[in-house]
Amino acid sequence: MVILYKILRYIVIAIICLFIAFIALLVYLFVTQANIEQVNYIEGCQSDDALTVYCDFQNPEDLAALPDGRHILVSEFGAITPLSPVNVRGNLSLLDTTNGTKKNIEIEMSDNVWGDPECERENMIFSPHGIDINQRIDGSYQLAIVNHMPTETIELFELIEINDAWSLTWRGCVDAPAHGYFNDVALKSNGSFYVSQMYDKNISLLMLAVMDTTKEDTGYVYHWTRKNGFKRLINTDGAFPNGVELSNDESNLFINYAFGNKISKYNLSSKTIEASFSMNGIPDNITIDGDYLWVGTQDYSGLDSLIYCGVFAKDIFEDPMINQCPLPFAAYHLKQSDLSLVNSYKYSNTVMGTATVALSVNGQLYFGTYHGDRIASVEISKE
Repeated sequence: MVILYKILRYIVIAIICLFIAFIALLVYLFVTQANIEQVNYIEGCQSDDALTVYCDFQNPEDLAALPDGRHILVSEFGAITPLSPVNVRGNLSLLDTTNGTKKNIEIEMSDNVWGDPECERENMIFSPHGIDINQRIDGSYQLAIVNHMPTETIELFELIEINDAWSLTWRGCVDAPAHGYFNDVALKSNGSFYVSQMYDKNISLLMLAVMDTTKEDTGYVYHWTRKNGFKRLINTDGAFPNGVELSNDESNLFINYAFGNKISKYNLSSKTIEASFSMNGIPDNITIDGDYLWVGTQDYSGLDSLIYCGVFAKDIFEDPMINQCPLPFAAYHLKQSDLSLVNSYKYSNTVMGTATVALSVNGQLYFGTYHGDRIASVEISKE
């Protein structure tokens, strides 16, 4: 009995020490990472002097311009674990930039001719994340989406326009590796693609918070081809790979490292990083704009998102529903050649927060978000 008592006492002491260490870690993260500045709760969905908003979207996390120069394809994000207890269904929709209206987009099933023949899909239930559109060698337009539901896949569609109306035809899917946990995708004209592996899906939320502080490598980028499947790209390891985008000549891949607070230019021939640009915030998605890039960036720490838009938000704003995370964001305009800064545009305490993407269409810059019910825009000339 004495021995058993001692063992139990040691176990209790160990549990207490672990609990104290956990609390100490939370305090440390709060002090070192939290944005102490007050942010305002966003009520309603109205435009202001800074931004024009388009409402009734579900977490429009990524945006891609359609070939007609009029419509924007919207990835309406659901949720992913461990940031959410379960995956949540999302949607794909359109924003008509001529009148600011939201449109549904029809999806029909077809044969798997672009994906992995072993990948199967029985319904149109998706939880889309990063998206990309590119024209294939045969002239057709291909859409790829990172999808988290019901399993981790890349879904491939053909974009079809008939009488000024767009629809999607499913052309296949690709199952992620067993440990795969994807964020964004970039298509080549031959139908292959690059995809960012954020981190191992078994990592806990607490461990993610630690990695956000230590800035250690958590993931890398894959290249997938129909012939060879997924191949890991050397020299792409980094702290939470996020948005990826391919240059128009398909010679360079641009990679955001969210925890590393930087974007890098990766030469696909030499397989080396040629240039990098660092920022204070969390770089998310990347879009191409001629010889330039736009980088949507959350101008706060990962802990801020938990405090103001996550588990503590109800207590802070005294409201059970946070339809729009109010945290500040920025858009960085960079040269593709060397990632030098052209300009940066920062927003806070306005009618939208926590932007994930900045997309230039016809003189307007459009913003999407992973936690909100709206898309916003601003005239680039005003900036």
